Amino acid sequence: MRRTFFASVLPVMACVFFAGCGRATSPSTTGSSGVKFRAFVSQDVSSSSVSAGLDIVDATLDKLLRAPGVSAGGAPGLMAVSNNKLLTLVFDASSNSINAVNNKQETSAGNVVLPSWTESIAITTDATAGYAAVPNAPVTGQGTGAVERLNLTNFSLEPPIPVPAVRYIVLSPDNTRLLAFSDNSDTATLITFTNAGTSTSPNWQLSTTSPPATVTGLNRPVWAVFSADSNTAYILNCGPECGGTFGSAGVTVLSLTNNPSLTASGSVVFSGGAADGVLLGTTLYVAGTVPGAPCPATTAAPFCGTLTVINVSNPSAPEVMNTATITDGYHNRMAITADNQVFVGARNCSNVNTSTEQRGCLSIYNAATNSVVIGTDLGDVTGIQPVTGRPEVYVVENGELRIWDTIKDALILPQNQIDLVGHAVDVKIVD
Repeated sequence: MRRTFFASVLPVMACVFFAGCGRATSPSTTGSSGVKFRAFVSQDVSSSSVSAGLDIVDATLDKLLRAPGVSAGGAPGLMAVSNNKLLTLVFDASSNSINAVNNKQETSAGNVVLPSWTESIAITTDATAGYAAVPNAPVTGQGTGAVERLNLTNFSLEPPIPVPAVRYIVLSPDNTRLLAFSDNSDTATLITFTNAGTSTSPNWQLSTTSPPATVTGLNRPVWAVFSADSNTAYILNCGPECGGTFGSAGVTVLSLTNNPSLTASGSVVFSGGAADGVLLGTTLYVAGTVPGAPCPATTAAPFCGTLTVINVSNPSAPEVMNTATITDGYHNRMAITADNQVFVGARNCSNVNTSTEQRGCLSIYNAATNSVVIGTDLGDVTGIQPVTGRPEVYVVENGELRIWDTIKDALILPQNQIDLVGHAVDVKIVD
């Protein structure tokens, strides 16, 4: 394990009561930033010295520009950015609403109120439609749960798509397919869309020829990764970690072309967990935790998770190539950098804070050496964002924005870190 910078982290509540999580800087609070390469950081605490909103960071200089830079409700958190970078969707937990931010103007473009909370949102690449998984959405004649559809032209809700207890959604790169995953279920829901407009004026609608379909034969599926061409979905079977009663965790490969019965085209079962994943070319990285899995003697953490490396070049016979020990907890934040460093974040992991070891919920896997660095910051990881064109990754952990050097797999020098006042939740590059 490579050496990491030892950093002391104050509890989140100290930030709330003392508003002391920021460096002694005085960022501008009005006007457009005028910066061409920016990151938005959602900050959900308001006090006498700080307001909730989106803080704006110059991602070229790692410099705080405005705090807050954009108003996005009373408790902004989870964010999603359209591929064309026009809009950022921000979930406001204080009002159960989705705020759409015009990235160029750094202003609110509109607001849509959801029937209840969400922890999974998606936006089309053209920024014209959004989706939210709402487990408690009321549905006439059946149990609660629906995928809410957001019209981002007039900022209204379209008729919802009933999916009982839906918790997570994943949208394909071409916007035509959406996989929805429900709590305590061994099936997934496949929803298809068509563009009833034009390429310059899209109008995404439910496909009338292919209503929502059920994908069966799964083991507590919670997430999926689409291929770049949107023709294949790699469904992650969480298995025992999510209450599965049979088999082990693994990946089901689902071809989405000429497969009307939605029969699996391939699968692989492995001993590690499967809660989140990222795909690079034909290599799929899957993170998860097997309940009760022990750690190596090199750490005081009682339990550990596993990163499984899978070759999917042959979809009918995916093959496990490597495994590595990472933190435990529920893994729901992952990203891969241009230099093949896989950042894996978890919540509710086994934190270690002793005189000889400090260990939190962030794991960094080096694909070239098959080695892992564990972050020293304590607490849940709620945001991971590689900085495009730079060997850096922005990570939000325990309410703090932290900057990692991907060449050294270490935190950059403390004097170059950005301390935000309040409690950070998520981070996204918007240019």
